Amino acid sequence: MTTEDLALLKSSIDLVVTLETVEGERFLAQVLFVFDGEETPDVFYLKVEPGPDGNFVPIGSVGHSTLLADIAAVHRLES
Repeated sequence: MTTEDLALLKSSIDLVVTLETVEGERFLAQVLFVFDGEETPDVFYLKVEPGPDGNFVPIGSVGHSTLLADIAAVHRLES
């Protein structure tokens, strides 16, 4: 993850972004919290999908966490 991606992630709390993992998975995520401490820097998020009214709805009922080292890129959503 680049410093630009980390900055975008940190500035996107409560917003929806596209996360791309180093394994090639790509999905929409509503960012809840970014922890960039020494032990296990990671991001907590809800996976979401577009809803019928143009809003985003969570997929499932649990949050997710991914190590920052496992994120290849963060993308803003096109408006």
